[in-house]
Amino acid sequence: MKRYNNYTGDDLTLVICSYKECEYLEESVESIVNQTVKPKILISTSTPNEYIKNIAEKYKIEVRINPNGGQINDYNFAMKQADTELVMLAHQDEILKETFVEKSLEALNMANDPIISFTDYIEIHNDIVDEKQSSMIKIKKFLLWPTKIKWLINKRLGKRLTLCFGDPITHPSVICVKSKMPKQLFREEYKASMDWDLWERLSQEKGSFVYVDHILLYHRMNDMNQTALLLKTSNERYENEFDIFCRFWPKWFARILMKFYSKAYLNY
Repeated sequence: MKRYNNYTGDDLTLVICSYKECEYLEESVESIVNQTVKPKILISTSTPNEYIKNIAEKYKIEVRINPNGGQINDYNFAMKQADTELVMLAHQDEILKETFVEKSLEALNMANDPIISFTDYIEIHNDIVDEKQSSMIKIKKFLLWPTKIKWLINKRLGKRLTLCFGDPITHPSVICVKSKMPKQLFREEYKASMDWDLWERLSQEKGSFVYVDHILLYHRMNDMNQTALLLKTSNERYENEFDIFCRFWPKWFARILMKFYSKAYLNY
């Protein structure tokens, strides 16, 4: 199999986005520190405190402080902190399997002109890893069928086929090729679907989406994650997702898709 790139751990920065005093932060940090292939690691926060400082000092990780907080500002600030070609925003409550970096780099090195890579995952409920993947994850995996066809996922059509029925790409597992990212990364007007908005824009660019078909991320589901909070306090997610569907389909068909896609909200 042809090798297109020669990325190593030195080419990847994992920026841990930390907010206030998350009880899962140290567990997340440990999962990154214990990777079989070591990346560079930073912590980014707009809420500096002794809790974050102590964990950072314990694991000898540099902390970068964003003076202008807010969900979108925090993510955009964190992305800019990496000086490597590859960057990943690691969530403070997620756990990476120890081979996450190793297998992701292997896939990126075998990909022709990669834009992003992302992996399969399983959920954590009430601090317990699910015994099997949920129905929602299985549907997402079905939507990823274009990524299994190498000549297709290199094309604009393949990338857009991956996204046109919903967002099957799990943001906490995504590694971005920094030189491929647009100047405007995450947009405030799409804060309820900021990742899908970005993937849709990237799908129009030259290059490939790289799917790593291994469960390498443990994705924590809880009432305090940003998606759950937005669903409870606003209609923004529906509006954002309808707008993105309309980039692929006429409005009448987008409304039909939203009737089915909205049922996914029950998982939060």
